[in-house]
Amino acid sequence: MALAALIAAYHESGEPGTLRATLPLAGRTLIERQARIAAAAGANPIVVIVERVPPALSTALDRLRRDRLPLIVARSAEEAAEAIDPFDRLLLVADGAITDLDQLRSLAAGTNEAVLTVPDSGYSEIYERIDGSTRWAGLATVTGALLRETAPMLRDWDLQSTLLRRAIQGGARHVPADGPVAILDRNSDLADLERRILAGASPPGAGWAGRILAPIERVVTSLTVTSPAGPQLIGLASAFLSAIAVPAFLYGWFWTGLISLLAATPLEGAALRLAKLRMQDDVRHSWWAYLLPLLSASALVALGYALAAERGWGVVLLAFVTLAFLVALRIECEGQKVRFALLLAERRGMAWLMLPFAFADFWHGGLAFLFAYSAGSFFWAQREAHSTRSEGQD
Repeated sequence: MALAALIAAYHESGEPGTLRATLPLAGRTLIERQARIAAAAGANPIVVIVERVPPALSTALDRLRRDRLPLIVARSAEEAAEAIDPFDRLLLVADGAITDLDQLRSLAAGTNEAVLTVPDSGYSEIYERIDGSTRWAGLATVTGALLRETAPMLRDWDLQSTLLRRAIQGGARHVPADGPVAILDRNSDLADLERRILAGASPPGAGWAGRILAPIERVVTSLTVTSPAGPQLIGLASAFLSAIAVPAFLYGWFWTGLISLLAATPLEGAALRLAKLRMQDDVRHSWWAYLLPLLSASALVALGYALAAERGWGVVLLAFVTLAFLVALRIECEGQKVRFALLLAERRGMAWLMLPFAFADFWHGGLAFLFAYSAGSFFWAQREAHSTRSEGQD
């Protein structure tokens, strides 16, 4: 059974002249986050039901279409019903309702109709009362057939409320919310949620350098979150700075090359954070994301070539072997649990490890240290990976 989504986007918010759907959230609009979470949960199509399309809503919908989300805009309940197969499992998202992806996936994974609930106490009238002890958290799963049956009978009734009532009358399960949920109506409702979203926007798999650079990345992310600049532009800036390092090292401008690499590292992390914040998971497949490792590797080789005139061609070989160990390390760690993985060699951290050697004007010593660090990391990961496999076989 396929999963579809129906998102209501027609209620006026508590802010004059603003729909709930267009309240600003994490640099975009609420409707964009709702649609992206629904898409991440596997919903296709995503039907947004509207009564009018003010400029802010039109802009938000255009951004979603540009990112190729399976979006359909319906002007009436009948149009929405036509867009959804009666055999689809339908994820109903109330106007202004938001939750995290894990909870939405859990709700969508069930087989029967279900409504997400919160306790009656502590929640305002904006959360519809279901019975004497619970209110609706704004999310439910129903069937496409129920929408088809409900659409002709609406008249002046509210679609999301009518679907909710019919689902409850049909015996839908009550599922207590076990994570953060909210129905947003005013800008004052957004502050705490935005803080949680920003705090959770760290890119997965960050090593020790990512932990150290996290405060800088968060500052860059917070400065750009409400700007037109997207992850692609910030990632492009990171790639541009990395590219500068290659000719700088070749011409012997060591400090220029190193500073360019150092400046590129937090920008890369900020781009990934902003992408996660805006739920643009495809950013890791952008051309700059593939180009950055190649540029960093080229910068290391360029440094080796520049040092070869004084130290001999062995430093060039040292650079290539260091890169080989880094590639081998990544392969060994793929899909494996390695103890102390946080401390192992990583591309962004290698640039920062060169800094003390640069201050001492001991560049070839820094290159030797990077070789030893990458080699040691590889042999440790290999030992851990093979011991894990042996235990599994036993």
